[in-house]
Amino acid sequence: MLKLMRLTTVSLAGFLLMGVLTTLLVSDTKGVLLAQASKTTQSDKIKCPRCGFMNPAKNPDGTVNTDCDKCGYSIVTFSADKGPSKIDPKVLATYAPEMKATYNLFRNKCSKCHTLARPLNTDLPPTKWEEYIKRMMKKPGSGIKPDEAKRIWQFIVYDTVKRKSNFFNKLPEKEKEIANKVVSKVEGNAGSK
Repeated sequence: MLKLMRLTTVSLAGFLLMGVLTTLLVSDTKGVLLAQASKTTQSDKIKCPRCGFMNPAKNPDGTVNTDCDKCGYSIVTFSADKGPSKIDPKVLATYAPEMKATYNLFRNKCSKCHTLARPLNTDLPPTKWEEYIKRMMKKPGSGIKPDEAKRIWQFIVYDTVKRKSNFFNKLPEKEKEIANKVVSKVEGNAGSK
């Protein structure tokens, strides 16, 4: 019996080293559980790019874990994350003074949870941005207050009109109206100052 247990232990260690084992229950001849091992490889964990915490790849309910369990930063990469992470200074120089100031608020708040490239390279209509920003406000650690959320939304919509004309021109008329109202308000305020 002892020899069989040693052989089982060696086999168990071999399986773990090879990364083949997902779950193995080892019991003696009477059915008593002697050991349980689960495969835990590096791929089962995702390292947070901000704090370095190793997060489980899946939540307890089996869904994909998208945010660091320690600091709340996004641990997944989207295609938008691979684009530019700032607005070209020459383009930003053409923005209304209010939007230049709001760009700093946007950078400080939005970079707490994900790369700045994500919102800068994501094409959403104004109503979807509004929903998204409201959701971001509720994230622990975002620190986005309601008045800041409104200003960030205005900045993103303004940026869409100014920098993403191909996308903007394809928007439904109702979305274009919303965006144009934001631009008119911002640029109207800039002219009255």
